[in-house]
Amino acid sequence: MNEQSIKIKNLDLSFGNKDLFKVDELSAYTNDRIAIVGDNGKGKSTLLKVIAGEHPEYEACIERHTDFNYLPQIGELDQSVDNTLDFELLSRMNVPDNEQLSGGEETKFRLVKILSDYRLGLLLDEPTTHIDTEGIKLLIKELEYYYGTLIFVSHDRHFINSLATKIWEIDDGSIREYHGSYDDYESQKQIEQLEQERQYEQYMNEKKRLEAAEEKQLRKAEKMNHVDKRSRDDIRPSRLEGTKSKETVQKQVYKKAKHIEKRISQMEEVKQPKTERELIFPISKLVELHNNFPVMAQDFTLKRGDKVLLDSVSFQFPLSKKIAVTGGNGTGKSSLLQEIIEQNRAFTISPKVRIEVYEQMSYKMNSNDSIVRYLMRHTDFTEPLVRSMLVKLGFSNDEVMKPVNVLSGGEATRVSLALLFVKRSNVIILDEPTNFIDLKTIQALEAFIGAYQGTVIFTSHDKYFVERTADEIYEIINQTLIKH
Repeated sequence: MNEQSIKIKNLDLSFGNKDLFKVDELSAYTNDRIAIVGDNGKGKSTLLKVIAGEHPEYEACIERHTDFNYLPQIGELDQSVDNTLDFELLSRMNVPDNEQLSGGEETKFRLVKILSDYRLGLLLDEPTTHIDTEGIKLLIKELEYYYGTLIFVSHDRHFINSLATKIWEIDDGSIREYHGSYDDYESQKQIEQLEQERQYEQYMNEKKRLEAAEEKQLRKAEKMNHVDKRSRDDIRPSRLEGTKSKETVQKQVYKKAKHIEKRISQMEEVKQPKTERELIFPISKLVELHNNFPVMAQDFTLKRGDKVLLDSVSFQFPLSKKIAVTGGNGTGKSSLLQEIIEQNRAFTISPKVRIEVYEQMSYKMNSNDSIVRYLMRHTDFTEPLVRSMLVKLGFSNDEVMKPVNVLSGGEATRVSLALLFVKRSNVIILDEPTNFIDLKTIQALEAFIGAYQGTVIFTSHDKYFVERTADEIYEIINQTLIKH
């Protein structure tokens, strides 16, 4: 049996004035590979910090039987090297020997430093951020051979599915443990959803039956109350009721109705499962395109300084398709998207193209408007459709009435995604949109892309995201753009 590496007991975690979740008891063991999932702002990263000992005030709640290495989501880059650094892994991760590292290269360097100092416990917070597909493959392979307890936060479903043997889900102020991979977790959640739907239907049917029975008794009592004396004399009571006065019979009827009412009040309420309407985003007639290829290039060369990123490439991005541009760090994906946004003269771009670009918008949201009013000012869509989008993004009916100038960073990010899709456009460009958003928001983004009737061009290292959204995949390899 695997030895216990950590036990969490009686943890009541909060951040500032915000209560996050409570844990009665939760344990991890040697060779557990645990992925922590949940919405942004629910405490995933804070939990890792508590386990790592970064929050001394919670030490009494933690029993550690293993030493842990900890990779925070954002940390100082220390490029100093010594004999303990695994130079062979550094080479395989394709980290250049220079001071100017890209975001993905910085993450790789920090990972190599952590993995070079082996301990029986390893905590990783969003370890795939900015890392290209090949880097993620190498990291997965490295961690597959890791012996010890691995606990990590990630929004990359392929990464989770490749490594996790358990899922800790933070939701509704508590942590639930699921056994298996991410696919297993999703299957269990679907079963839970179906079971909740069955229980809710059963609850509503029984409640309606009792309410009908109560109404029947009340109608009977009221009828008895309003009949005249002669009509009362015509009522033939049963043998049991024969000795009772008509007033006593009426009281018994009211008593039955009260008894049924009490049964209804004592029923254990089953919450209605969340249901979401299918999204269809209409394209405005004002931006309707008829060009089969709104974005094209012939023998296009892309340089940054003296470095050639793309050498005489040609492509045609078709109307209404979802186009993924993939490739390693530094190959030119973001630069290509930027050239399209700026409508470089080397491209053939339909004159009716109207491009919208995903941006972090929180710093621009200074309005007192509610979320739903703010979005309605930027769209031709109906309010029910806009509200459906917000529900899919995890906003409740009450939350959509919050002023946009008081939103948290995570909430503002979700609103900025909604804003992108409600605006009048026919081409949307997304550069690594899944960075720093939670799984629920990623799934909502996938639904938005599927419902959008225009062309979407995006880059992403998230394998699941690409598989679920892209109609066509282009990869930048050796200064060429190859269609798969």
